[in-house]
Amino acid sequence: MTYAQTRHTLWAMEAPVWFRWLGVAGIELRVGDEVLAIDPFFTRPPLWCLGRGRVEPDHALIAEKIERCHYVLVTHAHFDHVMDVPDVARNTGAMVLGSANTCRLLAACGLPERQVREVRAGERVELGGWRVDILPAEHIKTPGFSPGPLPSHVRPPLRLRDYRMDTCFSFLIQVGGSRLLDWRSVRAESAPRAEVLFVGVEDSRERYEALLRAVQPRLVIPIHWDDMFRPLSEPLRPYFTPPRLAWPPLRRVDLARFRRMIEEMSPGVRVMVPEAFRGVRIGE
Repeated sequence: MTYAQTRHTLWAMEAPVWFRWLGVAGIELRVGDEVLAIDPFFTRPPLWCLGRGRVEPDHALIAEKIERCHYVLVTHAHFDHVMDVPDVARNTGAMVLGSANTCRLLAACGLPERQVREVRAGERVELGGWRVDILPAEHIKTPGFSPGPLPSHVRPPLRLRDYRMDTCFSFLIQVGGSRLLDWRSVRAESAPRAEVLFVGVEDSRERYEALLRAVQPRLVIPIHWDDMFRPLSEPLRPYFTPPRLAWPPLRRVDLARFRRMIEEMSPGVRVMVPEAFRGVRIGE
């Protein structure tokens, strides 16, 4: 084993992992001086922008929320996952990894080719001290946002529906002696084991039973549960679930119910509902 390999192995075993939830699906992980972010998104345009108009990222807010970053992973190319990524990369010099649509959007927004890397499901990439497995994911069906090619002429500022998904990824991240899984699929098939599981909040007990059985996490952190159209200048609140036939037809995501469900299904598993932008040491 070379000196560099020995140093990397010791670093990976000993260094603590710090986590910050960035709101919506955004995750920031830090080990030592290295920072990796997933789907950072802060602009949060109002709901009416879904139907019309073009949206400019909030450049000042993005610069305020992420000052340092080395790598950005993008799960898919919807606006609430990729809109603010070009600014994050420009401000910090970070390398961005994502699908073909994601890379094309970044290029259209003027991000230099040297900061963009296309990845595919099944790849494993080494990013400094981070080892990332790119896993296939099946995105929930979202009306008006069906997968497909980008518009023929992609020119910023874009309409929210111009952010078209081609493929979706989950990420297994190994760093600091830990395995962290950012799971973005509606299915549990092929989910690997990990100590920490980041996952969205839904009512599907069957889905979570299968996912917990596969992953066997010690810690579950719910993300993507807050209202993505509510500005960060106001307190965060859970989003409304889709309309139902049963009463009430609309209801907000119930985080307490989610916690009870997970802890009941897997006694001993801890559920940590994150506070936005508060740094937490994983394992404490």
